[in-house]
Amino acid sequence: MILKRPKITLAVPFAVFPPNNVRCRRIFHIYRHLAKDFNIEIVSLADAGEAAFQGIIAPGLTETRVPKSPKHQKAEMKLVQKLGANIADATLMQLYTLSPKYLQALKKSAKSANFVLTYQPYLFPAIREVCNKPVWYEVSGIETELKKQLLPENELGQEFWESVYEVEAKCAKVSNLIITSSQHDAQSIAQFQDVESSKVIYLPNGIDTERIEFTSYEQRLVNKEKLGLKDGFLAVFTGTGSPHNADEARSILNIASKLQNMNFLLLGDVGVFFEPRLTPPNVTFLPSADENTKSIILSLADVALNPVKKGSDSQSIVLEYFCKGIPVVSTRFGVKSLGIKPEKHCLIGDVWQFPELIVSCEKEDIVTKKMRLQTVKRYIKNNLEWSVISHKILDKFQFHLLIA
Repeated sequence: MILKRPKITLAVPFAVFPPNNVRCRRIFHIYRHLAKDFNIEIVSLADAGEAAFQGIIAPGLTETRVPKSPKHQKAEMKLVQKLGANIADATLMQLYTLSPKYLQALKKSAKSANFVLTYQPYLFPAIREVCNKPVWYEVSGIETELKKQLLPENELGQEFWESVYEVEAKCAKVSNLIITSSQHDAQSIAQFQDVESSKVIYLPNGIDTERIEFTSYEQRLVNKEKLGLKDGFLAVFTGTGSPHNADEARSILNIASKLQNMNFLLLGDVGVFFEPRLTPPNVTFLPSADENTKSIILSLADVALNPVKKGSDSQSIVLEYFCKGIPVVSTRFGVKSLGIKPEKHCLIGDVWQFPELIVSCEKEDIVTKKMRLQTVKRYIKNNLEWSVISHKILDKFQFHLLIA
């Protein structure tokens, strides 16, 4: 007798394939590896302008992509404008019924599934509307905390925040399994939403080392010379438009003012918080670099900075730095759940120590620097490849399927 493979349906509020950002890469790589043991269907809700899609995106892994209805997209924009906050993802908990084709696709997939997993809590009401299957919950941040920072302090903002709290609490309490990419989130969801810590699994973000080209120390020097940067020293930081990243960028501006002989390049949307003419002259912002431009920059950089002090420690960016072959200066918090060791893998200290650590990186002897880069490269390959990360959760998935 041939046993039927168990099926998992993933309800995701954005298109996953191609995986061109951190959250898409996490979903794609974890579940393409788990698809060796399960049939997995991603039912994704895309923006209204995106094309519908249904097909295999990896062996055993399919995506059914349904665009939001024009009515849904219009209502979302209206609600975001009314609230005066960039919380489009959270509006889904109130507006999902405006995309009936998505509900139909979710219902069809869930009918043959053993479990339904929701990415973020906002599709939880939609899942409960179409099926009664056991639910798993992938946490991408403590939504109650995140939205508190973004919503206005008025009656409308408070009412919406209470709705976020309610849907997150229900989703967390009902879910058989809660998965987080951050130890901070794992601890917070257990404490803040009063759920059993035994059902919370910390599954760190991994990296696809084959996708990322390692640039050797010698090649880095050649790349710099080609662009006339042989005698310069370049420090890079990558940040989003989150308040946490803005605080980190301010720290770097302060560091840059103390190291005027070095250049600092800040990549990503973090630049929206700053007026370039009011920043130190050795600081440049590059908010909209494509992947090719970013890859070139990271093949030139002399050091990457990771001044993380709080928030969700998912650390995808710092993993990319390591795989690219860039020396890293980080806080302890910034690498705390990766198993990274001071001196052995990178230079670690408090933010106030960064100027000294950056100078040490610049003056460090070549043999020590190259040895550290090779050591951390091997460590990442052996411990934080997506295949390794996915294997860590396989037993948990199979255990919950057995219970069911």
